[in-house]
Amino acid sequence: MAVIFEKLERMRADIQKDKEKVTELLERIKVKEAKLKEAEANQIVADVGALNMSPEQLSEFLALIKSGQISAIMSGNVAASTTSSTYGYSSKDEDEDTDNEDMEDIEDEEN
Repeated sequence: MAVIFEKLERMRADIQKDKEKVTELLERIKVKEAKLKEAEANQIVADVGALNMSPEQLSEFLALIKSGQISAIMSGNVAASTTSSTYGYSSKDEDEDTDNEDMEDIEDEEN
């Protein structure tokens, strides 16, 4: 009869070890998820910073995306000139020249 109880105790101990492993793995998952969330946030901040927009411009841009208007602009259903004045741009050619100069300055700083 003692053999049966020993077997039950081993099974209980085995279950307890597995529960402890699960608890440890769940904690590791939480840590990894927190690191992932932080890395995603850092990437978003870097991407937004690369746009060189003011907070107001970024807010307006995100509102356009949320409303679905950005799709219409990109597909050509809305005149792009109406949106460019919103951001204070005067002409497309000037924007491209300025953007190229800014990119060259950024690349020079990185090197």
